[in-house]
Amino acid sequence: MIGQAPYLLFSGAFFLAVFFAVKTLAPRDLEAEAAAGNLPGGPESAREAVLVHALRPFYALFVPFAKGVAAERYRAYIDRKFLAAGMSGLMSSDEFIAYKMAMAAFFEVLFGVVFGWILLGLAVPVPIHIALLVLGSFFPDFWLNGLVSQRQTLIRRSLPYVMDLLTLSVEAGLDFVAGVHKVCEKAKQGPLIDELAYTLREIQVGATRQQALRNLATRVDMSEIRSFSALLIQADILGASIGPVLRAQADLIRVQRFQAAERAGAYAATKLLFPLILFIMPAVFIVIFGPIALNFIYGDAVIGS
Repeated sequence: MIGQAPYLLFSGAFFLAVFFAVKTLAPRDLEAEAAAGNLPGGPESAREAVLVHALRPFYALFVPFAKGVAAERYRAYIDRKFLAAGMSGLMSSDEFIAYKMAMAAFFEVLFGVVFGWILLGLAVPVPIHIALLVLGSFFPDFWLNGLVSQRQTLIRRSLPYVMDLLTLSVEAGLDFVAGVHKVCEKAKQGPLIDELAYTLREIQVGATRQQALRNLATRVDMSEIRSFSALLIQADILGASIGPVLRAQADLIRVQRFQAAERAGAYAATKLLFPLILFIMPAVFIVIFGPIALNFIYGDAVIGS
């Protein structure tokens, strides 16, 4: 242990330096914007923006290597994911691939070298090193998919209320653009309101309603929003009134939410089977049949004592 003291001091100093570097490099103006929730995507995405800007000096070292990776389809997939997460322009595809390389190296150094070799004194086999590299490279994908899923959940929760408010605005005599503007003013701020406000700005700068709705469906990347956009585009093409269309779509989305809740409840009962069988049932059998087994093996003396 005494011989490992220099390695322990070096490891502690290294991680403390990384921590204070991240705190120091985080832009103060971004921190203020994140606290106020003024960055695109809401406070959650704003905090992620602070983290990305703080870590940029570390993964920027791998950007020259990332530019040599020929994966155009994967780069387009990453761009769509950042768009769906509400953080378009925050990180380029080259920077994201560089981030994956940096995390692979970080996992290898942290777990393979520091913990495995220096602290525990183990000769870590090559397959473990490869597994650490693969796990570290997939960590940014898990992070990005989690952001997309979290944002889509917030949009799905607020969608029925926003649809009802938009329906009331249109049925009260406002057109679609004025109705969207009224919803953005009155509704609680969130990812869906941010997307509708962006759609409204697209229409105001000259985009057609159909193109703005298609862009909305592309950005959010949700089946509910794609259905909503398709119905409004079809109503616009046919010249039909959008009030009944919006009300029918709001009712449909509300029914889908109830059905999703029922499916989640059914899945919860199924998920309980594994811990029930593995942990609870053995304890119940021990409590019930343990005294009977002891009585059978040792007789009444054990039970009486």
